[in-house]
Amino acid sequence: MSNIHIARNHQSLGSFSEEAVREGIHSGRFSSGDLAWREGMAEWRPLGEIAPQWGMEIPAPSLDTASLDETPFDALPAEGNSPAWEERESLGFFAALSQTIGDVLLRPTQTFASMKQTGGLANPLLYFVLLSSAMFAVSAFYQIAMTTMNPGLFAAKVPHASSLPTGSSFSVALIGSVLLSPALYVVSAFISSGITHLCLKLLGGANRPFETTFRVICYAQASAAVLNIIPICGSLIGVIWGAYAIIIGLKEAQCTEGWRATLAITLPGLLCCGLLLLLGTAAGFGIAELSHQMGGGMPTLPKLP
Repeated sequence: MSNIHIARNHQSLGSFSEEAVREGIHSGRFSSGDLAWREGMAEWRPLGEIAPQWGMEIPAPSLDTASLDETPFDALPAEGNSPAWEERESLGFFAALSQTIGDVLLRPTQTFASMKQTGGLANPLLYFVLLSSAMFAVSAFYQIAMTTMNPGLFAAKVPHASSLPTGSSFSVALIGSVLLSPALYVVSAFISSGITHLCLKLLGGANRPFETTFRVICYAQASAAVLNIIPICGSLIGVIWGAYAIIIGLKEAQCTEGWRATLAITLPGLLCCGLLLLLGTAAGFGIAELSHQMGGGMPTLPKLP
């Protein structure tokens, strides 16, 4: 007989012989929620359902499929161990930080499929605020440097700027923004996650609670913000890469379809653009009507005798 493939949380645990699977069941290595497949099967099936058909005895305490079916989805224990940021006490701060950035940007599917579903909002929020604020400071430094090297860029945008020290007010404004950025990013994390989760609910794709969406948004956006370190085009690349990571993250962590995840992050922007277009059109008609009423129109020419 062919080997049996076992998977858990969208990740393969490997291929095992029947004897290895039988021992794994009795030792607790494998659970009834694990998926199993072997050659000849049309689809993956829960191990607790298919194992008896292979003549494997299932100890009731280890593989109680009845109690598993009665357990609410949200109450199931999370077995993921990603990202590395939440293991920084054992890995070290900078090692965990760099590993998380690399995993989210280069291996988003595996990272978010095995992401911890519980643990609170503090860890992802800290990651988001630290990285986003640091990258905002890098962008501000680039702008200050460009203004210093080419004062004409600043003077052309601000009237009477020539009477001030070169770029001084611009630099002060940027430094002030950097100091305020951590508080603003805290607010931004909750607002963007809340809107995304609401859209996902409306689309029927929110299979896990708000915390899961919050974790995806924080880890994806903050990791992509690192690309701001690339001069000129870094921020644009970061926006595109961040959107891609969020879509993959929502798809894997919320166990939903890709189109729902994509629509969940684009729907707010589409609605805003539509609203602005509607308001602009209404304002245009209003101004035209007001102008017509105030002008009274051109008087008709008198008839010639």
